[in-house]
Amino acid sequence: MKHCKAIKKDGQRCTTKAGPDGYCTFHSPAHGRARAEGRKRGGERHRTPHGATDPATLPPKVRTLDDVLAVLDYALAEAMPLENSVQRGRLIVGIAHAFVEAIKTGELEERLAAIEAALKIGDAKNESTNAA
Repeated sequence: MKHCKAIKKDGQRCTTKAGPDGYCTFHSPAHGRARAEGRKRGGERHRTPHGATDPATLPPKVRTLDDVLAVLDYALAEAMPLENSVQRGRLIVGIAHAFVEAIKTGELEERLAAIEAALKIGDAKNESTNAA
């Protein structure tokens, strides 16, 4: 078996089987265009398209709890189709934590509004009783 006559970057000879021109597929000048096209196609295949959410639907400014939840929904939709990795896992956990905190804040705001409304009703009753 004849080996490729190319010298690798580390200075050692390539040990892959040679073709008719004396070079392997990876080093043959005749295959250069096909290798470049393969690299291009490989890079295109690793692109992750946007999730189902359109970025145009995001609020222009984040000012309310609903805006925060919309941004988190978008971030989660973008993270889910990514290739599974430690970084993706950390990102999803971080987004989930942000959801929990936002929901907690929303619930506290609702409870506070209910308490304030109850106090206003109580104050109105006390004022009407005192006036009589």
